[in-house]
Amino acid sequence: MTRMRLLLVGSSLLASCMPALPDVSPGGGQAAPGAEAPGGGVCGGGSWQPGWLEIHHIDAGQATSTLVVSPAGRSLLVDAGETTWDGTEGAETIGPYVRAVLGCARLDYVLATHFHLDHVGFPGYGGLWHLVERQGFAIGLLLHRDLFRYVGVGGATLAAWQAYLQSDASHVLHPQVAVVGGSQVDLGPGVAFAIVALDGAGVLPAADLSNSPAPPDENDYSIAALLRMGRLDYFMAGDLSGETLISEQGGYSYHDIETRVAPWVKDVDVYRVSHHGSSHASNPTLLAQLGPRVAILQVGDGNGNGHPAQSTVDRLLARSALYLTDHGEATTDLGAGRVAGHVVLRTATGVDYTVNGDPFAASDPVRVDGDGDGYFKEADPDDCAAGVVPAPNGGCDLDYEACR
Repeated sequence: MTRMRLLLVGSSLLASCMPALPDVSPGGGQAAPGAEAPGGGVCGGGSWQPGWLEIHHIDAGQATSTLVVSPAGRSLLVDAGETTWDGTEGAETIGPYVRAVLGCARLDYVLATHFHLDHVGFPGYGGLWHLVERQGFAIGLLLHRDLFRYVGVGGATLAAWQAYLQSDASHVLHPQVAVVGGSQVDLGPGVAFAIVALDGAGVLPAADLSNSPAPPDENDYSIAALLRMGRLDYFMAGDLSGETLISEQGGYSYHDIETRVAPWVKDVDVYRVSHHGSSHASNPTLLAQLGPRVAILQVGDGNGNGHPAQSTVDRLLARSALYLTDHGEATTDLGAGRVAGHVVLRTATGVDYTVNGDPFAASDPVRVDGDGDGYFKEADPDDCAAGVVPAPNGGCDLDYEACR
């Protein structure tokens, strides 16, 4: 029986079909005992100060990249993209920025959430390849989704990365397929980082669907991850999809992975907004479940995709302080949202934190999940029945999902 069928039966089966929740408490979700952090941690000489957790949302237009530096000086770069296949502008922004923060060109970890151009660049030209081959960055470990067993529509970028990661040239990245849990990334004492979901989160089959009718988009396979320090919970999920539909452009489909992932994440303080504020992401169920107090949206002006969508901005503003690297879609009314360029979160306590200098306080609020199905009552409209969970936004796709 598939995971989707079990989700629709009841809470007793739900627990057995979902992967075990990663241990994301401080001290949990760390690398195996005796494991050394790739790259050795602290560089020194940059703007980062020991004892501080910093999360830098780099303003590189639509080319997404986020740098995490732990209080111990361990570094994690999440994505390093480009806006054009043969461009280097993203890498040329990201590389100097990272050097200025770390004081060197060494990254302990890199996480590629998925294989779209604006998140990884094109091998041989820009993005992550450019950081290593042209800017001299050393990488301790690259974690990536399983792009060989889970294949939908990724275009030329996905095909190029499939070829590159099977070549000897990729050894410089020390690539490794990511797995759910916290065993692969050790950011040092007091900070836990765990991968919550990837490769369609069990909703989509392990198969090459690229030649199927309207195959799943690469976004559906994005890695979702949760960081915790003290009471501060921070969630990121690449370009994860939150709606099931066939794209208006035709030739591919999106699937609501967000609703399925939501009960594995629980409550968070800060949400790095999925898919640049697309109308197909950050759906109502996910936001009701996460309850974020701060939302950080990485987007580029003139992106041509309508990012961020008005409907998504409205949902975010209804519950969160919103920070954006750029305005994005010119017709979108950002309301109280703040266009800030680089957006930097800093904390030394895991309780009090700032976002571009604005003060916030992390909390672990008491929230109710009356029937134990994993969803808080704000996200589950019928919390008196364990067998009733929120339906996928847009329904279930009979072509690729196991639907009741």
